[in-house]
Amino acid sequence: MQFHGMIGVKGMRPMSTETFNKRKGTLLPLLRERDDPPPRRMRTGEGAGDAWHANLRQLLESSNGTVVRGFKLFKLAVDGAHWRAPGWLATAHVVVATVSPSGTTVYTDPNCNPGDTGEFIFVPSARVHSELSDAQLLSGEWHLGSVVGGGGGVQFCQRFVQHEQLQGRARSVVATSVDALVAKPRVNVRLPPHFIEWARVRKIEHSFGDLAEVMGAPVFPCGESLDAEVEDDPVDMYATVSRNEEAHVDGLCGLKLELKCRNMLLRGELSVAEARVMFFEHFDKTYDRVRVSKKVSE
Repeated sequence: MQFHGMIGVKGMRPMSTETFNKRKGTLLPLLRERDDPPPRRMRTGEGAGDAWHANLRQLLESSNGTVVRGFKLFKLAVDGAHWRAPGWLATAHVVVATVSPSGTTVYTDPNCNPGDTGEFIFVPSARVHSELSDAQLLSGEWHLGSVVGGGGGVQFCQRFVQHEQLQGRARSVVATSVDALVAKPRVNVRLPPHFIEWARVRKIEHSFGDLAEVMGAPVFPCGESLDAEVEDDPVDMYATVSRNEEAHVDGLCGLKLELKCRNMLLRGELSVAEARVMFFEHFDKTYDRVRVSKKVSE
């Protein structure tokens, strides 16, 4: 059984209090400073996970609360045939702190993400993405990440990081220490012609944007749109391909194919159906190369 395709990892679930108590002596010094607030068990909220940042901003405004950075703890279940011990994953998380009339500080999580079971252990830590201001943290313009540990040794952690860094931008923000965890800016991915149709025909279960990005598609900053002038300028299009640092293959091949097909279509030398076949062949070959690069990481 695999977790996100990594051999030997069965899945993950919120860390139990029992597991946390066994690990906290070694785990907490890796995630927080001594003067950070103590860990606490919390309940998930009801806000949709796809509005994670907006839910936090709304709660902050309505409650006049403050941002609390920290980690949400998970246990990684493993196959004993591959790894000696279970691992753990500490994902960057944000909750809102308010002070009750009695002077008690109350933490509230407005969000509920897929797989949440209702309760989780939250470890407050000012070290979480210290490279981002609170405004950046809540803007929705950055991919936050996770710290991985356990698994019976360094090899497990390194393999996990290598594997996740090949899964697309969102999952590539992962490290074995808080200090090495650096957020990445979100981008818009320009899907090549016939790409969605190809992925559906091939029954590939993957986010279209993430898949296109690792297959070399052009990317541009979040919030910006790719205007017609850029579309018509090969030099500008090349720049958008060059910005794609998550690609496993050279995206220039796909761009050249697109420009070639466009010119042939305009000259009447190629039909849409024929262009579709050419793109499908290109996507098949590129996807095979991407899958090979992922297997190497395992």
